[in-house]
Amino acid sequence: MNWRTTWRHHARTVLELVRLRDLPTTIVLWTGPSALDVTPIMLIASRVAEPSQNRKTGDMIQVSIMRQDMPPADAWRIGADGAVCPAACSHRSRARGGRGTCYVNKVRLTTTWQAARREMLAGRIGVPPFLFARARVRMGMEGDPAAVPVAVIAPVLEAAGAWTGYSAAWRTLPDAWKRYVMASCDTPEDAIEAMSKGWRPFASSTSLEMDAEYQAAGLTLCDAERPTAKTCAACLRCNGAGRHPSSPTPRTTARPGAYLPIHGAIGSRYRKKADPRAAADLLALPAAP
Repeated sequence: MNWRTTWRHHARTVLELVRLRDLPTTIVLWTGPSALDVTPIMLIASRVAEPSQNRKTGDMIQVSIMRQDMPPADAWRIGADGAVCPAACSHRSRARGGRGTCYVNKVRLTTTWQAARREMLAGRIGVPPFLFARARVRMGMEGDPAAVPVAVIAPVLEAAGAWTGYSAAWRTLPDAWKRYVMASCDTPEDAIEAMSKGWRPFASSTSLEMDAEYQAAGLTLCDAERPTAKTCAACLRCNGAGRHPSSPTPRTTARPGAYLPIHGAIGSRYRKKADPRAAADLLALPAAP
């Protein structure tokens, strides 16, 4: 029995408490000012009623952070993505001075934004965090978790017990975030700095040379890139500094961070341009501990 089958029975019981008969497709978990620039934003859970079709992540409840007033594609085009994407993210929109290499297809998020906005305007906001017990949660399908108070996100992730999450704002976030998200890094120097400050890094790589530097720093290749590729839902390594969900006790040593060849429609072209040899086989690396 997979997690969703078990979770569905639990979720229906919880929803009866809030007088909802069926699992909604989209839930607005919270609304409020962005911690990045005070713009009104929404914390949204999608793929609630049906399995996610994302081949890399596998079946996970997808949690996004979006502006209330415009869909992600519009915000990206005009450089208004600062409400959900910190200035520290080098992949932010070109209109805002970034590289424009975000792997998220913003246009595909329009339907999710529209559904969430309808829920928000109808006043259907918030559910008990324990709704997500036994679920697998991907925090940040769109947007950086740093835009939302940790006090809002923590109960959802603690209830689930199985999640992934990343933040490019790790240099300025309180230590409480270290348990929940990986430090999103662009260079080996970033990764080393993050580790020195107690963060587990997840880094993007633009060349084979950079791959080798990450390995030397102790990072391991993302399991999605290995011959026996795992989905994020099966792997769950990227859950910050907390213990792995499959481990009954905390580890006495820090788990290693991970790196991934930069991907997405623009990012993958960027890597190939930066390093023509990037198509070489990266899959013979030792498995992560």
